[in-house]
Amino acid sequence: MLRKEKINKIIIDFSKQYIADDFKHEIEGITSYKIAEKLHIARNNASTDLNELWEEGEIIKITGKKKFEFFSQPVFSNLTGIHLQKKTVCSSLNDLVKDNVLSVKADDPFEELIGAHDSLKNAIVSAKASILYPGGTMHTLLLGESGVGKSLFAKTMYQFGKNEKVFREDSRFVVFNCADYANNSQLLLSQLFGSLKGSYTGAEQTREGLIAQANGGVLFLDEVHRLPPEGQEMLFYFIDTGMYRMLGESGIEHHANVSLIMATTENPDNHLLTTFMRRIPMVIQIPNLSAKSIEEKKELVLHLYNLEAIATHMPIMVDREALMALVLYNPPGNIGQLKNDIRLSVARSYLEQKHRSFEELSIHDYSLSQLVQSSVKSLDSKTKETYTKQLIKDAYYVPPYAYHFKENDVIIPVVLPQQNQTDVQSQFEEYVQEIAASLEDSSHPAFIIDDEIQEIMTFIHEWILYHMNLLLERSQSAGFAFYLKSIKDKNKNSISFVSNEASEGMVEISRNLIKEIETRFHFQIPDTQIKTIASILQTFKNNEPRVSKIHMFVLAHGDSLATNIAGVVNTLLNGSFLTPVDMSLTKNVNEILEDLVVAIQKKSKDADVILFVDMGSLTSIEGVLQQQISQRVFVVPTINTVILLEAVRKVYYLNYTAEAVLNDVVRMTKRLDHSLEHHIKGYIKQYTEKVIYTICYSGEGTAQYLELYLRNILEKNNIFNIDIISLSNDSPKKISQMIQDTSKRKEVLCIIGNIDPKIEEYPFISLEDILVRDGVNKVFRLLGSEQLLQDKKTIVNFKRDVFIDVSLETVQKYLLYLDAQKISPVILDFIKKIEEADGKQCDNNVLIRLVVHICCMIERLMLGEYSAPDDLGEQPTELFEIIKTNKSILENAFHIKISYGECNFIADIFQNEN
Repeated sequence: MLRKEKINKIIIDFSKQYIADDFKHEIEGITSYKIAEKLHIARNNASTDLNELWEEGEIIKITGKKKFEFFSQPVFSNLTGIHLQKKTVCSSLNDLVKDNVLSVKADDPFEELIGAHDSLKNAIVSAKASILYPGGTMHTLLLGESGVGKSLFAKTMYQFGKNEKVFREDSRFVVFNCADYANNSQLLLSQLFGSLKGSYTGAEQTREGLIAQANGGVLFLDEVHRLPPEGQEMLFYFIDTGMYRMLGESGIEHHANVSLIMATTENPDNHLLTTFMRRIPMVIQIPNLSAKSIEEKKELVLHLYNLEAIATHMPIMVDREALMALVLYNPPGNIGQLKNDIRLSVARSYLEQKHRSFEELSIHDYSLSQLVQSSVKSLDSKTKETYTKQLIKDAYYVPPYAYHFKENDVIIPVVLPQQNQTDVQSQFEEYVQEIAASLEDSSHPAFIIDDEIQEIMTFIHEWILYHMNLLLERSQSAGFAFYLKSIKDKNKNSISFVSNEASEGMVEISRNLIKEIETRFHFQIPDTQIKTIASILQTFKNNEPRVSKIHMFVLAHGDSLATNIAGVVNTLLNGSFLTPVDMSLTKNVNEILEDLVVAIQKKSKDADVILFVDMGSLTSIEGVLQQQISQRVFVVPTINTVILLEAVRKVYYLNYTAEAVLNDVVRMTKRLDHSLEHHIKGYIKQYTEKVIYTICYSGEGTAQYLELYLRNILEKNNIFNIDIISLSNDSPKKISQMIQDTSKRKEVLCIIGNIDPKIEEYPFISLEDILVRDGVNKVFRLLGSEQLLQDKKTIVNFKRDVFIDVSLETVQKYLLYLDAQKISPVILDFIKKIEEADGKQCDNNVLIRLVVHICCMIERLMLGEYSAPDDLGEQPTELFEIIKTNKSILENAFHIKISYGECNFIADIFQNEN
């Protein structure tokens, strides 16, 4: 038995000691230390095999404690009935069970409501029964005090109905406050049912009513108790028949399928007609704040503070006494008033702290209003102690981004205001070592880190720890953050870095990381950056700068300018890589040369020398200097900090040659110069920017993927003065107006999309032109690039990429459960393998049929529906054998079994070129 098999057996045996009920509580896994001890092997050898088992889907990695623990994935699946993907990571097995149970209900918006499994449980059961009632939804009345969240509950019912396909996708949730027209039945009738022109004084045009607007969806009647009896009677006929007449209309009836959800704070028996109530079969009571549990109210309070943290862009620290007061507080205005009191406490905290430096808002009991504080003061000490025990932390950290609070969240100690920045950094670095880098250092320079990048870096810390077993150092984090900032700013003509070669394994890791970042944060990273990020990850793995054969100097006039620039670069990259040479304004050229030769000769004589210089005579010293030293000398006339930082990083961390660095400098300089030119010409009213619009009215992504592909082509060909703007999911009239508004002082090259917006002054190229005619050539011709017109490969790939996305849009209409975009990478990899083995690329029409067929086949097999017989048929062809060999790509990814008959179907599509 191999060592890895022995390790797997130990984990299986360990895991089998548990039963299904044990997962209701915390379960410990087995550590690599215990495994190594049992087998009498080195722990690093055990860790290597454990990582392989984890990648193969044999074990689960548990990261909730200081040391990783492991549990058998097959045993877990047998005990819980939950089937997991490979490389599963969790903080605890108990959370893994909960999360997967919840994921089954991922399309259930009620799960997002605080108290869904507590105070709101019965209300939600009734609401779902109302929406899913056979034959049509039941009209519903929501009862509850002011501020309990009736409007939110009604909106959630509507969203649940959309997810369950009860309401049309294009349906609306229309809100009408009955109090607004309580005393004018004619206007009330007009609002609800619409009116014809001239039907009453002031009716100057025919007007659609709210019933028509809500057709296929929900009409929410708030404060329905303010609806007068005649108003209630107006709704009788519509509720009974689904038919209505517009005001001023006779002899014509309209039909509408509208679900009515009504809300009131009053007793319906006292304010609504008995005959009206008979037509409302479902009445749901929404509990008030005092009916909620302590745990539920704590989650609610922290959620409301989270909304304020997002609004103020600052983290908030809530101490235990303040939280306890708010949890015990039961205002007459319920959640609405609680929200106002929390907002007031944030305002007070800000006023208290604004005269001193602070990086977070601190909420203490004295930050709260007297009314809130009194809720605690009125309690006896025994009761207060009981509540205090339920709040286990001294302080609760609320981040400035969307976050769901759980009881086992990490406890973060309060950072006292009098602490200096060094103390904060020290605490953070200790924290990283102890609980595996879960927060990003907030002390990076402001021009590098903003809120979005900081949030992404927090995730990257965790991801790299889980997937590469590495803790990032502060300097590494700063470098990566700077790089992400440059990607974020790419649409503002900022720099973009060129990738270095990296191992295939690291490229795959990079691709997975990028996919996670794009999915979680909607932060787009171009495919051209995959190898760049792989190179950065490789430097983290190596964790040391390389010995370079290049020495780099920055020369600048003045007593300390060069020193200051080198200081910034060296601090950010955590080393002494860039040597400063300050040139006093009182020195002549010969004295400057002498100082420089001395500085260079202190370095290795085998290394090239790159000099970054600022101005004047320094730019022409290369020839004189070359006569006095033996090394190659390159003089670069710029001291731009951005360029120096990137050049030094690539020399010392990516082992770039001098020529490669100079090529990068040229590329970056072009972009920076263009940015400067554009910025200045904006002031003097000269604009040279060109723009291409990509549009679609379907909202299905046509505009976005056209923009993405065009941007990639422009970047690869160093075309930086053309912007791509995508517009989608709106009316043709509005899109036309948006084009007119955003194209001022720009040259519009063309508009590309699925429907012509009819703007005569700008050329339009249809999606059909792109796919089946010479639309791509038209676009490249408008770009003015002869090189692109001659690049047949780029034209073919562009068409193919668009074809693929069109096919994914097409197939999504036929899929009930799967997301075509998410499963497409595996399918395209399968098709690519077949093409490579067969020695030819299928045409685009065949590609569409393949993608559509394989997507539908996967869903069909996953649902256990029809599968083609496992029959080889006639003599198997070579193509059939290729498909049979590679079908495991799909089988392993989606846990399905593809029969030989299915392989024959796929082969037939490949072979059918007509």
